[in-house]
Amino acid sequence: MKIWFFTLIFIFVSIGLKAQESNDSTLQNSLFEPVSESFEDVYVFDSNKPLKLTLKYDITSFIRKKMKGEYLAAEMYVHTSETDSIVKHIRLKARGNFRRGHCFFPPIYLNFKTDPIESTELKGLKKVKLVTHCSSGKAYESYILREYLAYKMYNVITDKSFRVRLVDIKYIDTGKKQRNYQRYGFLIEPVGLMVKRCKAVEVNSEIIKGKDIIEPEMDIVALFQFMIANTDWRAKGGHNLKYIKSLSFVSNKVSPVPYDFDYSGFVGTHYAEPQEWTSINNIKEREYLGYCRNTDQAYLNAISVFLQKQDKILETIRSFEYLNEKERNNLITFIQQFYTIAERPKSLANMLKNQCRDNDF
Repeated sequence: MKIWFFTLIFIFVSIGLKAQESNDSTLQNSLFEPVSESFEDVYVFDSNKPLKLTLKYDITSFIRKKMKGEYLAAEMYVHTSETDSIVKHIRLKARGNFRRGHCFFPPIYLNFKTDPIESTELKGLKKVKLVTHCSSGKAYESYILREYLAYKMYNVITDKSFRVRLVDIKYIDTGKKQRNYQRYGFLIEPVGLMVKRCKAVEVNSEIIKGKDIIEPEMDIVALFQFMIANTDWRAKGGHNLKYIKSLSFVSNKVSPVPYDFDYSGFVGTHYAEPQEWTSINNIKEREYLGYCRNTDQAYLNAISVFLQKQDKILETIRSFEYLNEKERNNLITFIQQFYTIAERPKSLANMLKNQCRDNDF
């Protein structure tokens, strides 16, 4: 019976669910999120080298209207070499509920649908999230680079993760104030591309409960968040989590994929604070928000994964040349504090057991 059920689901996902976003209210009660666009082979996230872009638009108007989240016309120059570039007419808008209100320069959606990207590394993308510098000042650029590193560290642990690409961006303001900037940012792999790469489909996060999630994968997410001291996530309701279901094997359980790490102690933004569902007072403190397990072995299995990846995780930070040596050393020290505990797996397992949450958290 289960095989027939999931076969029908696979057929349904493959041939349908191309509904417009205007039908979202109907789809909210369904199992799967709508598949709004297909992806060709996309290679932009395969490189660690910063992609060079210029965005030319009315930044003055963009900042003034950021809370409305309306699209603005823009020109995007994709610099293919030191002397050559390709110009595209795109649309962009501010995104992110908190950051639109807090940031002078909030994150952006880049929409290429009206002028498809060809002959560049962005080929195949139609819409992509750009994480921006939020505000002026050296600290904000450091925040961007640290959050980028958090994504890269999680990429080391599992392929069921959002890939990112560092971007060196020149902003040219065509508005009245003529504000120009040169800043780093990063692109986040679209969820449609991520699920295609993972041979999966996105699942509506609102219907997911703790018992619906693959336990070892949930434990990996929770331990990663513990490692970077992030409390701005929750399995229930999918707060800063996406859920995906594999199409490669029959199962009624889903995999969690985390995102948004700017509230973590690892990134250390000045605006971050512990979430209301935690007991800590400082974002640099660690608290485990994973679900409680019946056996110690479940915790030990997750810890083992992180111990196996220790050298690669630390090397990801150590080799990141876009942060200065002092900052890199501080980040390494922060992560090594976690590994000092993890190298005594039973002690860490006991700590996790004492802090874990019930399945309805």
